[in-house]
Amino acid sequence: MICNDSQLIVNQFKTYYIRQVPKSENSHADALSRLASAIDDRVGRHVPIEVLTRRSTTEADINTVRQDPGWMDPIHAHLNDGTLPTDKPEAKAVRRRSAR
Repeated sequence: MICNDSQLIVNQFKTYYIRQVPKSENSHADALSRLASAIDDRVGRHVPIEVLTRRSTTEADINTVRQDPGWMDPIHAHLNDGTLPTDKPEAKAVRRRSAR
């Protein structure tokens, strides 16, 4: 459907063609059209677009995680390299747990 203003512009060209573009190939225009149709008519249908000329962040945030020794560490050490605790009852418990 062509509105009256568009008809005046189209009449100024010698030739033109109309081609339907699938949504999958025109996602930006589709998103803008959904935004524009969601705006209240009393405010107007203007969709402001801001293009950032520089990054909003300059360096990456790095978070250090400290991991205290847990109950799995002796089992993991035993399974990886055969290391057992020096305490005999604890070593026996690690062997038993690692067999599971």
